[in-house]
Amino acid sequence: MQFSPKAIALTAAGVLVVGAAVVAAPMLGDLLAPPATAGQTIVGGEVEYAVNAAGETYGSPANGEVPQLIPAAAENGEFGYVRVTELDQQRNLARSSADPEATFAVSVYLSDGETVIGELAVTKDTPGPRDGFRN
Repeated sequence: MQFSPKAIALTAAGVLVVGAAVVAAPMLGDLLAPPATAGQTIVGGEVEYAVNAAGETYGSPANGEVPQLIPAAAENGEFGYVRVTELDQQRNLARSSADPEATFAVSVYLSDGETVIGELAVTKDTPGPRDGFRN
């Protein structure tokens, strides 16, 4: 099978164009994407979390990093976020309680960290936000 010089030249040009596009795509994406500003996204290592108006990060724990608000299902079936500090405090209370059946409540919020949409019942057996990282 023989190729004409024109076919070879067109193929080489196509390879160069595709190669240049692959190399330039990340730079073009950075130029075209709006810059992250306060109130949008925060980067923590390799994990990016959204940030609410109060400056709190929210999302799922990943790669050993935990945002300030993590996803949770309220007792009423609503899905929202619990503040990690509040969850840790109530877990500590439940674990140190003399009553093994003690239950403590944590507010479940919208991602704004202010609007309460329900409560999460916390017991001594409630997993913590960092428990999945321990092997």
